[in-house]
Amino acid sequence: MSENRIVGIHEMMDELWGSRPPASALATLQSYIYKIRKNVFEVVRDGDVSLHTKPNGYRLAIPAGVLDVHRFDELIDRGQKALDGGDAETAAGLLADALAVWRGAPLADVEPGGQLGVQIIRFQERRTRAVELRLEAELQLGRHRELISELKTLCSTHPLDEGMHAKLMIALYRSGRRHEALEMYQTFRRGMIDELGLEPSPVLARLHSAVLVAEPELHLGAEPSPELELRPVRTVPDGIDAMSGHTAVGDGADGELGEVAGARIAPAVGLPAAGPAQLVPSVPHPAQLPSDIADFTGRKEVLALLESRLAECRAQYAPLPVLWITGTPGVGKTALATRLAHRVCDRFPDGQFYVDLRGDSANPVHPRAVLHRFLAALGEHRSALPDDIDEAGELFRSRCASRSLLFFLDCAATTAQVKSLLPGSGDCAVIVTSLAHGLAGSELVLLNPLPEDEAYQLLTSIIGLRRAWEDPPAVDRIVKLCGGLPLTLRAVGTRLWRLPGWPLGQFAERLADPRRRLDESSLPGLDLRASYDAGFRQLDEWERLAMQLFAMRAGGPFTAEDAAAQLGCDLVSAESVLARLAERHLLQATGTKDGPLGYDVHELVRAYALQRLAGN
Repeated sequence: MSENRIVGIHEMMDELWGSRPPASALATLQSYIYKIRKNVFEVVRDGDVSLHTKPNGYRLAIPAGVLDVHRFDELIDRGQKALDGGDAETAAGLLADALAVWRGAPLADVEPGGQLGVQIIRFQERRTRAVELRLEAELQLGRHRELISELKTLCSTHPLDEGMHAKLMIALYRSGRRHEALEMYQTFRRGMIDELGLEPSPVLARLHSAVLVAEPELHLGAEPSPELELRPVRTVPDGIDAMSGHTAVGDGADGELGEVAGARIAPAVGLPAAGPAQLVPSVPHPAQLPSDIADFTGRKEVLALLESRLAECRAQYAPLPVLWITGTPGVGKTALATRLAHRVCDRFPDGQFYVDLRGDSANPVHPRAVLHRFLAALGEHRSALPDDIDEAGELFRSRCASRSLLFFLDCAATTAQVKSLLPGSGDCAVIVTSLAHGLAGSELVLLNPLPEDEAYQLLTSIIGLRRAWEDPPAVDRIVKLCGGLPLTLRAVGTRLWRLPGWPLGQFAERLADPRRRLDESSLPGLDLRASYDAGFRQLDEWERLAMQLFAMRAGGPFTAEDAAAQLGCDLVSAESVLARLAERHLLQATGTKDGPLGYDVHELVRAYALQRLAGN
């Protein structure tokens, strides 16, 4: 019910039951009203909040300021007025306070009907407006560097939002990263054309042109550019090339950046009006992290632990912190590392690097190629990069010294592949994901499958609560068959979302068939078989045969003694095979405090091994 407005009985019945209310709808509605009077108003205890019975309806009277939505709207209005009045500092504070009132999705535990659905959309639009206004205020305050990571996340979440992309282009430009701003525009334009068949608006196109020619209006009026090292050099007359005497392109008179003998002319912004143009090198600040996942689910304790551990290592000036995240294929190693990297990236202002080492493929990336990519991103000319990997590593460590850099090395095949890619000193940190177990001295993190409640939350966030409530037992069964693996849950959820008419019980039956399970739980880019292939490639013939025999076992966990009897070998040999398979995450250790160490085969690994045995 809305505040201070009579809501008709028929409106409430439509909201609760749609166009086909049950015969008992009126009596049920009256019982709901009774429970509201009895339970809600006993808690509120505010004499000014009251529910009145009216002819054919009810009126809920709520004074201004009682609900958090009142304060939310008030703070947004005050923030917008402050921003319109030129007080960006006050506006930023008010809008940040407004967003702090927002504690999650509105009415998240309510199944909305038509009227509530409209209200939810209104709340979400207001929050989006508050975010846009706060970003505008902080851009006016010169906080463009601090906003880049947040804006990239927002642009990833809203890939067709021109306003967010415009703000990111301005933030990148003001941070001395004009090439990234131009690349981002081209990426956005391709997305618009592919998705909608439309070109970007004239406003965004004009912004692109302004960035392309370095219009001085894009700079803050009196802000120096910290990206440029302003130091005394010999005077260069306006418009004259320091080396050849020819007129230069972008002569600096209007604040543009120009090329002079391989160096860059500093813009007039932040320089004295009569000061000379100055030659300065540009300082690269790579920002290569992949986009964060908007619906990332769970892992709160692990994230908090890793973030604090990273801060602790760096605060104590300990040796280079290396976080090595491992776990069974599909358990969400890359998603966790990406979320962690975005949470800590502001602590590494000199740059963040990312590379997919393709450890789950037959041809992992060679470390020399990665070193060349990193060095080029740090400003080295590719033509001058050494071919010898040791020399490239020495140059790489030299360039990392005394800099604060974050490295995200995804899907490493072996520890040897990673060793050459570690900075030697500097205020740096490294996050590695891998099926292999960790490098000596690294902080090893073994990631387990999601517990059932978080797995259920992830699946329902994709298919929608309304769909999940159609057949709760089928949803529970699908969650269990996915074994807590986020990659599988995402693939299954995406398939169900694409086919809204597919009965959940029918899909659960198909998923339960071991012969079909991998096919039913895979999509292009969301397929466990490549990782399982990588694990099997590293096994010898005897270990592969043992794995297939274990997959054929019926029942639950088994011990080393059980394995020795099944393989027809001694206990020591069986333990060696079991350890090797567990290291490749093809078996799960299920040890207890009192009993012997046990092993189990994940249902999806079992399906894969049996398919290999059948020659599929």
